[in-house]
Amino acid sequence: MIVLTQIMHINVKKLGQNIKKLRGQAGLSQEELAYRAGLKLSNLAKLEGGFNSNPTLTTLSAVANVLTNGSLDQLLR
Repeated sequence: MIVLTQIMHINVKKLGQNIKKLRGQAGLSQEELAYRAGLKLSNLAKLEGGFNSNPTLTTLSAVANVLTNGSLDQLLR
């Protein structure tokens, strides 16, 4: 499993803020985003809160597919 923090420096707080912002713009609740991305709600909440210091590429891709049509760049800004 690829762990992005091992490949590149990711500011997990900023990542969480970006996800929350994009989720709000999409008009989705955490529950709906978690469902659409195939994630557990608790994992999404940790990611949004900046408490997941090792997000996997699979997790970020799933969130990006729902929020940004697959753009990891937009998610990681």
